[in-house]
Amino acid sequence: MSKIIKFLFLLFGIGLLVAVTYQTDLTQLARHISAIGLFGVALILTVYILYFGADVLSWQITMVKIPVTFLWFGRLYVVRMIGEAYNNLTPTASLGGEPIKAWLLKSNWAIPLRDSASSLVIAKTASMFSLSLFGSVGVLFLFQSSAFAGEQKSIALGGLIFIVFSSVIFFMMQYFRFSSYLVGKISSNRFAGLLKKAFSTIEDIDKRFDVFYREHSLRFGFACLAAMANWLIGVVEVFVILYLIGYPLSLAEVFIIESLVQLVRTITFFVPAGLGTQEGAFFIVVGALTGVSSAGLAVALIRRFRELIWLAVSFLLAIFYSVRPRTISKLDFKEL
Repeated sequence: MSKIIKFLFLLFGIGLLVAVTYQTDLTQLARHISAIGLFGVALILTVYILYFGADVLSWQITMVKIPVTFLWFGRLYVVRMIGEAYNNLTPTASLGGEPIKAWLLKSNWAIPLRDSASSLVIAKTASMFSLSLFGSVGVLFLFQSSAFAGEQKSIALGGLIFIVFSSVIFFMMQYFRFSSYLVGKISSNRFAGLLKKAFSTIEDIDKRFDVFYREHSLRFGFACLAAMANWLIGVVEVFVILYLIGYPLSLAEVFIIESLVQLVRTITFFVPAGLGTQEGAFFIVVGALTGVSSAGLAVALIRRFRELIWLAVSFLLAIFYSVRPRTISKLDFKEL
């Protein structure tokens, strides 16, 4: 059943992409893309290396037992590349590659699964909090722009509220140990004995959340700052792409574009790699700001090309580290 759902989501994304492409002047689109050149591709990849690095740093900061050194940064960089490659190909709210990250850390550097699992959740929380702030600034700029209709502004505001609400709930579930509370309620069930190991694991990870947020709140703040740097470098990437194809926009306008695209991708997590939804967002937002819809699709396709290069390198690393499509099903989580 899950495979059917994944396939339907993929078809949905492809349908959106086809619809957007159908409304685009393909000759103009080709001219925009060809304007990038090899230098442009190299520059975009360089910016993305920094973009990804900020995300890795945010995760590294949440791992209390790992020193913040260049050696560990490099290790986590590779692990995150491999994990995110799987995240981009699975409709699981960017969680499909998380078990692989945990497995890589355990099998290569003996990092306990509970440590990596808790750090991944905390890093995701930092990312969501920073996205809420990032999106808020983008929507503020949006409301000051005359390029968008009132209905479009209302939709953007609704999406932002959803992200903020989700981020707060996600944090509160960890901070107030909601999972442990549920475990306590379920433990009276006659089948609870069969799940004793799972209950113990959940409670232990919840304790790690509690310790981190109460004793390492400064680390969480720095993790949020690094995650914010991640989003801001994304703005630089879009600015560079638009400049290279001949549509230099102000930083405020590019901020609107990137923030709305990221909000759309987060809300439509069920579509593998944001296929179609990302292109549609660029098509509408860049089209509104430049008056040329093909420029929006060009930005989306150039970013998609960059993603393909990154995925290719990531999967080569996955092969090097003996990660295969069935690795997840064979993971040994007895340590949990």
